[in-house]
Amino acid sequence: MNRYRTQSIVWMLAALAVSVILCACDGHIEMSNQVIVQNEIFTMTSDSIIEDTIYACALPSGLIQSNITTTRLDSLYSQVDSGRLRFVEGRRWRPRAKHPVMMPEYNSDQPLIDALYVMSIDRIAQAVDNTGHFAPTQKNYSRLYCSIFLSLAALKPHQSMETLRSIVDKDSIIMQREGQWPVVSDHIGWATAAWEVYKTTGDRKWLSYCRRVIEKTLNINRNVLLDHETGLIHGAGYTSSRPIGVRRMTWMGYNDLFACMSLGNNILTGNAYSILAEMCDELGIENEYQKDAQRIKDAINQHLWNEDKGFYSSFLYGMAYPRQSPLTDNTAQAMCVLWGIADDNRAENLIAHTPVSNQGVNISYPAGNPIEPFFANSSWATTQALWNLAAAWVGNENALRRGLGALYRAQALYQSRDIHMDGVETDHLGTCASSAAMVLRVFIGMNFTPEGIEFSPNVPTCMPGKKSFTGLNYRRALIDVTIKGTGNDVESITDNGTVLESAFIPKDIEGHHHIVITLKQGTRPSQNVTIHHGDIILPPTPTVTWTADSGHIVGYVPGTPYRLSCNGELSSINDSVFALPLPDGTAEFSVEIAGKNTSGFMSKPYLHKGLTPQVAFFHEGVDGHTTISMSVAQGGDYLLDIGYNPTGTLDVRRVSANTHPMGTIVMTRVVGIEDNGLAYSNILTVKLLKGENIIEIDQVRLPKSFTPCEPIHVRLIRR
Repeated sequence: MNRYRTQSIVWMLAALAVSVILCACDGHIEMSNQVIVQNEIFTMTSDSIIEDTIYACALPSGLIQSNITTTRLDSLYSQVDSGRLRFVEGRRWRPRAKHPVMMPEYNSDQPLIDALYVMSIDRIAQAVDNTGHFAPTQKNYSRLYCSIFLSLAALKPHQSMETLRSIVDKDSIIMQREGQWPVVSDHIGWATAAWEVYKTTGDRKWLSYCRRVIEKTLNINRNVLLDHETGLIHGAGYTSSRPIGVRRMTWMGYNDLFACMSLGNNILTGNAYSILAEMCDELGIENEYQKDAQRIKDAINQHLWNEDKGFYSSFLYGMAYPRQSPLTDNTAQAMCVLWGIADDNRAENLIAHTPVSNQGVNISYPAGNPIEPFFANSSWATTQALWNLAAAWVGNENALRRGLGALYRAQALYQSRDIHMDGVETDHLGTCASSAAMVLRVFIGMNFTPEGIEFSPNVPTCMPGKKSFTGLNYRRALIDVTIKGTGNDVESITDNGTVLESAFIPKDIEGHHHIVITLKQGTRPSQNVTIHHGDIILPPTPTVTWTADSGHIVGYVPGTPYRLSCNGELSSINDSVFALPLPDGTAEFSVEIAGKNTSGFMSKPYLHKGLTPQVAFFHEGVDGHTTISMSVAQGGDYLLDIGYNPTGTLDVRRVSANTHPMGTIVMTRVVGIEDNGLAYSNILTVKLLKGENIIEIDQVRLPKSFTPCEPIHVRLIRR
């Protein structure tokens, strides 16, 4: 073993001596073609990863050897979280004596990548529960959907199909994780996974079934989740165990979470509409669902794109005047690139300008702590894999190489020995599906469509040599693929020796096919990558107590750059107590801290009402239908909410004004009760006519596990 490690170290030192060139323009390191990845943290070659005094390497036996210890990690992170972080090691991976049945093999001149691929498909083959389905970690279906999209639909299509079928209830509605719909509304990601399964199998019964499920689920979501003012979908989106950034906003209750409009949920919803349109086209059903997809795409680009930063905000949040979150969700950003949300030059700029670390892309940026991306979030591998696909899609080889190195580094050093933070769930299935996707979708370049397989391999110049991918079962065919050369453009392609006119094989092929692709270097757009070094940490969220005309910052720290927001307009605060610049009408105030290159989350907003709200008492109607008459002196936009006794667990009501739908009210657990002893729902903007208006409030049917709250009155005030 020492002989192999010594050879690797000698080779790398020789390569590093001639390859490190500092770019004066941006301070980044340009990597030599003699290494796969080379940065300030680690170096990866074809068979090894070396980081300071630790290493991981592939042995001739196929075993992955690493000398990292949990003691080292405990010491490294002893200053983080007051030293409470502890690392544990589970069962080390050992190659199975027999190759997993019906799983494709991959061989290349990069032994470490080959070994990691074997580890990935080995664990994928074992990642089943006692029903034979894939077992999501703590029922985190969002991660499972991504894993199926990335590679499981191609590697294990029928297992993926049956797993997805098990997540649909008896009414053909996609189930939401932990039953938290509509507050958390990421379940529509099912559509992306289900469509990928159809493209790999061509199963028409599955297609018809999926169309019904997606259509029914989208119709319900549209009625309950649509924000009629922005065109976006409400609800928090999960990437791990909690919505991105929410743990830093302790003031947020479920009502506030529902009011959020997240980038991830909206991308998944827009993609679901696009998928539904394609499914209907496949079945010969007339539809206009592409218009719905385009409307959401336009709303995302209008409300969530941050032109100054050059990337998307993770969500809108607030009360009456939603603002962009200071975070970006990089899982969702990668989806923006892959599914055409980031059009024009946005996709290229997004990959070039979104800050990433030398250890990989963060789940969200800025990070909430200095823990490296792999340990900071158990869904990190999924995010990194999607980011790599996006980098390959735009042709940024520099970003792709860095992303590949980050994914393989974490898998080789940590996952091969099941090293993880004590008490934090691990997601072996997601990590392995992500790693396998690099072979399937990047190096081999397979893109499954309803009509067949498109090939667009992307092999970085640092990975020369022949690559073979053999034994993929595709519909009625068995496919082997050989890739020759490097680059991102197909120079030639043959099928069983016959030259093909395009890099495409149709869906109706049968029998054994050997595809040979020769690559050349195609167009190379921007190769820029923006590196952060862990020094950009999200500032803390202030706590503020409010009076009618002033605010008081609890725990005020002199010299901290506090800022007051009034309907989104910012001004500096230089004392713990400050006066409010009261406008004539309604105003929403909050306080935030300006950090290095970013601002923190805003404090719990305070809504100053320039006028006394109208109040109408709530009388529960038959079958959850309530009608209230309210008269206003002027027509226009008004803010409406419901005061209630929070005696129930979750209560959801749809609101209409003069027969026109206005949106949804959520009443559930809250953080803090107002002076009159009532809790208040999220705030809804309603459009009213001068004079008498009829407001109708209908209860949304929820699972029996939820109990309704007790609405007391409706408040209305001019916006």
